[in-house]
Amino acid sequence: MNLGVVKGTVTATVKHRVYEGRKLMVVAICGPDWSETGKETLAVDLVHAGVGDRVMTLKEGNSARAVFGDYELPMQEMIVAVVDEVSYTAGDEGRRSR
Repeated sequence: MNLGVVKGTVTATVKHRVYEGRKLMVVAICGPDWSETGKETLAVDLVHAGVGDRVMTLKEGNSARAVFGDYELPMQEMIVAVVDEVSYTAGDEGRRSR
């Protein structure tokens, strides 16, 4: 799983049936403090995220496909949550990111 920020959408008039009625989003991958790593990915939106939303993506090919019950789908990554807050402990100091 990754944290990220939605940067934009992808529009395709001709696409595989699994993408019909679904948004394909460009997501900038981030660390737990929401700093961007410089990597981006495309993810199918399952939670109605929008540009600028902080999200959690699932990038596990078979797990992602299992959601649809079809292991032949051309899908590898999906947005599974809009994140409200990340809270973690690193070393001796607690950090919180909103």
